[in-house]
Amino acid sequence: MAVAFEGPEKKRKVLYSMIALAAVLGGAVFATAAVTTYLRSQDPINQCITEPSSQPFQISVPITVTKDGAPFPVEQGVGMDPDCIRPVHTLEENVIHVAYGKPHEFTLGHFFYYWLGQDLLKYDATVRVNDVLHSNGDIRDIELGQGDSIRIDLTTKNQ
Repeated sequence: MAVAFEGPEKKRKVLYSMIALAAVLGGAVFATAAVTTYLRSQDPINQCITEPSSQPFQISVPITVTKDGAPFPVEQGVGMDPDCIRPVHTLEENVIHVAYGKPHEFTLGHFFYYWLGQDLLKYDATVRVNDVLHSNGDIRDIELGQGDSIRIDLTTKNQ
């Protein structure tokens, strides 16, 4: 035999329990959003820099890209907009530039994050760093280093 919720006292307890549960869940959502926002703001890739040429940590990496065998230029202005210059950007065509207040391991994936309009999942990608084929791990994990040059060959996947 099931016990029914009867009487105003039991209804009030259920209502208070539901309100308490909603408050706990709301607090958890708020706390998670606050922590996530803080952690994202601490990640260099999400920060804006001023005057890239005056930052103490500087890297320039030439990049050559082909798409289906044809040259595909990497445009100037990647990672830059009127309100924000990201640490990984392009000041000139076909050169990834990194500028930051201190050394940090910036990667090709950081560049891909801001290279807008490129859905790299549509392609098979071959990457060479200093003319050596990258065959160990995800290409997004390739660290950008001064003196390196990168070549990316993109081939459209058969759909």
